[in-house]
This record gives sequence, C-alpha cells and structure tokens, in this order.
Amino acid sequence: MPDPAQRSADRLLAQQTALARFGELALHSDDLQVILHDACRLVAEGLGTGLAKVLELQPDGRTLQVRAGVGWKPGVVGQVTLKAEPGTLEGLALSSPGALVSEDTANEPRFPIAEFMREHGVRSLVNVTVIGAESRPPYGLLEVDSRERRSFDGDEIAFLQTYANMLAAAVDRLRAGDKLRARAADVERLFRELQHRVKNNLQVIIGLMQLQSRRARSPETLDALRVVRQRVDALRLLHDKLYLAGDVDRVDLGAYLGELAGTLLRFHAEDEHGIRLVLEMRRMVVPPEQAAPLGLIVNEFITNSLKYAFGASQPGMGSSGTIGLRLEPARGGELRAILWDDGARLAGGTLRRDRHAAG
Repeated sequence: MPDPAQRSADRLLAQQTALARFGELALHSDDLQVILHDACRLVAEGLGTGLAKVLELQPDGRTLQVRAGVGWKPGVVGQVTLKAEPGTLEGLALSSPGALVSEDTANEPRFPIAEFMREHGVRSLVNVTVIGAESRPPYGLLEVDSRERRSFDGDEIAFLQTYANMLAAAVDRLRAGDKLRARAADVERLFRELQHRVKNNLQVIIGLMQLQSRRARSPETLDALRVVRQRVDALRLLHDKLYLAGDVDRVDLGAYLGELAGTLLRFHAEDEHGIRLVLEMRRMVVPPEQAAPLGLIVNEFITNSLKYAFGASQPGMGSSGTIGLRLEPARGGELRAILWDDGARLAGGTLRRDRHAAG
C-alpha cells in the first residue's frame, strides 16, 4: 500500500496532468461545450471524485444552469436550474471571495443542497467562482462533488482555483471571438447594403445620361455623353458582379471583363457591322479595386477600336473585323490583360496592326 507521501505525489501529478491537458484544449478548441465538458472530466480526475459540474450564471444574475458535468444521470446537464438566493449554496458560493467547501453536506448548517445532488449521494463538495472578464459578472461556478465524505486541502483548492481561472480565460476568448464574428457579419451586411445603393445610384446616373442623350443637339455632345455613360456602366457592371455573387471583397475578373466587352459591342450594335469578339479568359479572382481600373481600360480600348479602327464614328464607314481580349497569369503572381483588334482604319488612313497590353 502506497505511503502518504507517495499518494500525495500521485495526486499532485494527476492535478498537473489535468491542468496541462485542459490548458492545451482551452487554447485550441472553439467549441465552448466541449471545453466545459472536458473541464469537468479533467477536474474530477484531478481530484479523484468522479463528479463535477459547471453552473452557468444566466442573464438575470440569479439563476444558474448546469451547463456541463460528469457523473450525473440524464436530465441534469443542460436542464437543471438553481436559484442563487440568500441561504442557498449557490448564493453563498457566488458571494464568497474564495472557495466554498462543505465536508459533510448531511450536517451542513449554512445551506441545504439541491435535491438532485442528494439523489446522487453527494456528501462533500468544493466550488469556486469562474470569474468574468473586465469586471463583468462571473461566468458561474465550477464545483467538484464527492459521494464520500472528505476534506479538500489547500493544494487541492489552489488547483481548483487555477483550473477555474483557466476556464474563465477560455470562456472570455470564445465570447470575444463571437463578438468579433458578429461585428464582422454586421460590417459585411452594411457593406452589401452600400454596394447595393452604389449600384442603384449608378443606374440612376445612366438613366439620366440616356435622357440627356435624347435631348442632345450636337454630335459632339452626344458622343461625350456616350463615353461617360460607358464608363459609368463599366462600374455598374462591377457592382452587379459583387452584389449577385455575394462577395464584397473579390470578383471573377475573367467573367467581369468578358461580360463588359460583350455589353460594349451590343451597345454599339447600331454602328458596328460584323465586329466579332474573341475572348480567351481564365478564372482569376481579384479585389474590386483592381478590377475597376482594368474594366475602364477595356472600356476605352473597345470604344476606340470601334470608333477609329473600324470607322464606327463615321456613319456608313463601318467595317467587319475582330476585337480580342485575353487574360492570363504573369510572372510574380501578377496577371496580364492583352487587348487587340485587326481593324485597318486610323484617322490618317494608314493600316493598323497593334497589340495593346494592360497589366
């Protein structure tokens, strides 16, 4: 039979092992219920009782729920609630500055114990407060119960208090994470709403420019309004892509530029004659702030090709041909957009065979 010194050393080793295991779990797990359950399991092992529970203080500040536990029959964990009122174990525990110990619950003069604890044969117990962060109310109580009458020495109480402090830190970490995720969700929702409003405002601007185009008297004014409208429409299309895809911080550049190029050709359908669009696109996801300037470059290139390379700016002078757009990866993680046409008309009448690149 081990001597008292050996039993003390074994008990200390069990407690240190429990603290180490729980410390690792508390740092890495994002599941509060798992953390609470394992906290009960490991602390019961560390003190050798087989019974432990975590009581969570509810928002009313007076009700405690058995949130997790080991050694209890079904119907206790997650269901039993207790009132932390004067004259109760729970009320006294929450108001005590240190640990609350009862070595003999059957002859305890300070408070009665709950019925479910009597049914489980609890004879001794010790509990400590799981503190709240930044002067907030406590999270609740961590309690170890024993079916055998026993005392809890200073080392065991210190172990339990250390354990409760680690549990408090884990709870605070998870609650802070929940708040950050909630704030992030609110920010994303607000940003989506902003994107939606920007898209609507751009659509209103396009409508106003269409109205002004119908009232325009000079070809120069009509041409200027058309150029501005195309640029605004390129931005409107980008916001459509962001809003419909459900992403506020990235866009498929290939799909965006391809649709933009097709829209521009349809916009000039009355002027161009047999202009064919050739697209060689790859899926490349980029932030909106990179997609927007490339969209404007594509807009300017196609507009100029139709206007000058194919004579679309001069009634009756349109010709057939091809406008091409290729999107490909470049060295160093960059990407390259290559635009070209095979039009033959410049202002001076010379042949045109240019390749235009935007990176």
